[in-house]
Amino acid sequence: MAIQQAAALYGQGRMHEAAEMAQRILKADPEYPDALHLLGLILYETGKAADGEKFIRQALDAARKKKTPVPASLWINLGNARRAQQKYSLAEKAYDEALKLDPRNQDACLERGILNQLCFDHDAALADFTKAIEIDPQRLSAYLRAAQSSVDAGRFRKALELCDIALARLDPPPAELTAFIGMVHERLSELDLAIEWTERALASGEANATALKSWAKASRRKFRKDTERLREIRSRLEAADFSQFEADNRRALYAELGLVCDDLGDADAAVEWFSRQNKASEEFGKTVGIDPESYVRQVDGLHDAFTPEFVASWSPVPGSGKRAAHRAAPVFLVGFPRSGTTLLDQIFDAHPDVQALEERPTLVALVENLRAKKAGYPGSLASLSEKERDRLSDLYYEEAERHGVDFTRHVVVDKMPLDLVHAGLIHRVFPDAKFIFALRHPAACVLSCFMQDFVPNASMLNFGSIERGARLYDKVMRLWGRYREVLPIEVQEVRYENLITDLRGEVEPALEFIGLGWDEAVSDPAAHARQRGSIRTPSYAQVTEPIYNRAAERWRRYEKYLEPALPLLKPHIERFGYSL
Repeated sequence: MAIQQAAALYGQGRMHEAAEMAQRILKADPEYPDALHLLGLILYETGKAADGEKFIRQALDAARKKKTPVPASLWINLGNARRAQQKYSLAEKAYDEALKLDPRNQDACLERGILNQLCFDHDAALADFTKAIEIDPQRLSAYLRAAQSSVDAGRFRKALELCDIALARLDPPPAELTAFIGMVHERLSELDLAIEWTERALASGEANATALKSWAKASRRKFRKDTERLREIRSRLEAADFSQFEADNRRALYAELGLVCDDLGDADAAVEWFSRQNKASEEFGKTVGIDPESYVRQVDGLHDAFTPEFVASWSPVPGSGKRAAHRAAPVFLVGFPRSGTTLLDQIFDAHPDVQALEERPTLVALVENLRAKKAGYPGSLASLSEKERDRLSDLYYEEAERHGVDFTRHVVVDKMPLDLVHAGLIHRVFPDAKFIFALRHPAACVLSCFMQDFVPNASMLNFGSIERGARLYDKVMRLWGRYREVLPIEVQEVRYENLITDLRGEVEPALEFIGLGWDEAVSDPAAHARQRGSIRTPSYAQVTEPIYNRAAERWRRYEKYLEPALPLLKPHIERFGYSL
């Protein structure tokens, strides 16, 4: 049968041929459910999720019209196509339909669990993955998904418990599993165990990027001051065949090599590896259509819009956007990336009266709501009514509370460094909001951003070179300066260089600024970070260590690479009271 041949071609990965055969079938019978379904699946899997959804929905309609049974797989694939387009509520409905047809469909449980992970509903995700494990206790992916959802929620010990169950049931233990266990121990800063488990995975002889990355991280952290061991780590990584790894894993390994070379004092080699890391990020961005210039244009547009005349045109809006039952208006912890915001996040969160919200997109819905208005964003801020302002504050609180913060019991510190570009929006919606501004030497910030393996997005992809990072720094800080000129925002500055030498002297005024007194709990952020468990930013390894100052002046070892960027950075270096 032609449909079986088409399915066989699909199974062999011969997508183009399978699609052509499905199209020939549809010429003869435009409402052939299986051919519509297969074509939709191929389109989805080749990056055309919207077209894939369209054909899978047609398959569903055709099956209903012909009164033929609808398989659970059709609903699952429909859910996947919708999920790829971020149509999360519709995707959930599709997975639910699949489970109505087949309550013990493991694929439906796994895919719905992935959806819940994306929506940060960690409890629901774990429930789905746990059910998938019950359906088939021999399926490794179910254990790994369940363990990853626990890691996402900061429940590292729970993740290890799930791995222990898998170890007891899967004999011999797969290298993927032992690599994952090593990764969790590295995240917990249990470096000896991390090295032991990742070495076990690597001994299998399989190409395992997770094992190699986690082994490199744990080994580098453990032997940071041991030159001989660092050289061994470097040699082992350089001997690896990177071509067998996917692009994101190659990028992470380049980053590790850069950090090892930095620890060895080999600045030239470090820059070479970090350049490769950033080139891999840029290539990924191009593949998925991320435009870093769109972020630059947004920053420029906000700078140009926020003139004194624009702010003077704002209609009066009574109230503060703060709910009556809340302890305080939100506090926004902002700054350029790599300026010490993760360390400050841990310090504030250690205070018994503070709850820190770590890098969640709390402002996205507000920006999108304003962009949809006739005057766009930021233009529509001028004519904002009290009702519209309250709707925006509701959107903010809904997103923040979805991540477990309690505004009634705590002063909530919302940490998202580059939310400083939306300080005008924040002030318009929450005029009582306060800002903690994390500051670090501009050259150190830009260099550290160039060296960091960020998740590629429109803002982070501007760190592909030191010069481009300096350009973004200049634009962001000029925008921040504009906000300070035209808006009466309340700001407390915290300098990284002071923070690492006199924590109390720098933090106590910031606590007083947000209405709190000193508490001894904030004096050991490393202990709090280890106890807290969940640190989502790339700085997790640093903040679980005692405060150190080795990075404060690191940029001076890279001065020849920073030299082309200094004309852009010099005005900010001088304005913030630093020196070259």
